[in-house]
Amino acid sequence: MIKKLLIEREFLLVLALFTLLRLVAVRFMGLMPQDAYYTYYSDDLALSYFDHPPMIAYMIKLFTFILGKSVLTLHIADFIMTSFTLLFVYLLIRPSLKVETVKRTVILLITAPFITILSINSTPDVPLLFFWSLTLLLAFNAVKSGKLYLWIAAGIVAGLAFDSKYTAIFLPLGLSLFLLISKEHRSKLFSREFLMFVLAFFIAILPVVIWNIDNEFISFRYQAAERATQMSSFSFNPLHFPGYFASQLLIALPLLLISIFASGYLLVKRLIRGEEIEDYLLFAASFAIPMLLVFTGISFIYWVKINWIMPVYLSGVVLAALYLKSNSLIRWQTGFSVVFHIALIVQLIWMPAKVNSDDTWWGWEKLAQKVESLNTKNPHDFIFSDNSYKVSAVLNFYMADHIYAGNVIERSAFQFALDDDNLSHLWGRDAIYVTTDRFRRKRIKEGTVEQILNPYFSGVHIMDSLILMDSDGDEHRRFYFYHCHNYMPLEQLKKPGINPG
Repeated sequence: MIKKLLIEREFLLVLALFTLLRLVAVRFMGLMPQDAYYTYYSDDLALSYFDHPPMIAYMIKLFTFILGKSVLTLHIADFIMTSFTLLFVYLLIRPSLKVETVKRTVILLITAPFITILSINSTPDVPLLFFWSLTLLLAFNAVKSGKLYLWIAAGIVAGLAFDSKYTAIFLPLGLSLFLLISKEHRSKLFSREFLMFVLAFFIAILPVVIWNIDNEFISFRYQAAERATQMSSFSFNPLHFPGYFASQLLIALPLLLISIFASGYLLVKRLIRGEEIEDYLLFAASFAIPMLLVFTGISFIYWVKINWIMPVYLSGVVLAALYLKSNSLIRWQTGFSVVFHIALIVQLIWMPAKVNSDDTWWGWEKLAQKVESLNTKNPHDFIFSDNSYKVSAVLNFYMADHIYAGNVIERSAFQFALDDDNLSHLWGRDAIYVTTDRFRRKRIKEGTVEQILNPYFSGVHIMDSLILMDSDGDEHRRFYFYHCHNYMPLEQLKKPGINPG
């Protein structure tokens, strides 16, 4: 009895500790370029967007409407949505697993760094995993109970997951696979209930489909066709897989990741042998193993981003928890994760380690203040940057004026290119160009900033710079500002009906 109370107390302590650590991270996390970019989405709600479906924009719009627009609001939204993701997984596993296995599952999940990433960074993965976990909960209960309304609800929610990120296509595929390989439930694959699930799914994704039809399938092409084209020219790179595997070890921690691979291998062997497999285990595997195998295979020829297989862990953790029998290993991983999270919080607050990337949370507000002061002195100039979406999105977050992106000089601009597809109204105006020192050095092979900008302006010269230092006086970031005279959008002149005069 005393031992059970101690175990229960330990479990509750872990839950409380990691919740507290994530709340501290939420409080001190600054604005990431991704946060700003998807907030830019939410400023102009649409059925979909250039590089992602719209759910992240709707999520941000809802929370900023309630709490106001701020960096803290964004991360509160991330934390709340991710907390519900954890709750849905708990509700999914509680009826099927023993109490001790449920606790192992929850601890493996709540100590994983990817949960923290989701809790402090606004990306499409936040609503994706929210709706993914809810789909798992509804679909499993629909299969077990046979209730039509649960099948329909599961289809709608799976569609909303697709409206968050296109990798949610693995949800209907996973359910189809489960029904196909389950002897008890195979007949449901051709049932009215499953048909209603599919119909509900397609109804829920209609907004994204309609938007893509209206925009020449630009989002589908960007996310699928173009990447498939890059992968089609098979080029084995031995460094891709180690990089992919190491990144997953970081965000999931070794115990969870390796246990999923090991338990998945043993489960497939059992399946091949024709052994009887419990429904809940087969269900969890159907949504984890195929996606894991697909992206692991892709990783040998293409760089798989760190967040692409996050949904695998929501059901894959069940396989891992059943596979692991040693609570001491889980305690060791929990202790390591505590140290990791404390180090993360120290980095967020004091930033002892320099971040050699523009994908950082530090310094953006000071950049916006500097640009505001330059804009005050040059009120008729428009402002632009071409560092992907990063600088433009951040400045749009902090500033009232619209900030333009790389399509001003015929560079990739993501959603900005669709929103600002006609730049003829800028003809003849002066501009302030903003760039980071890292981005400027990154493309030095293309030429100097002046050489890159000169074809689009009658003159370009550096007007100012900004050096950001920490409390010890060490330089962390540097920005440059160029004054560009008399904009000449040459590509716009080629469009019929445009007269700059």
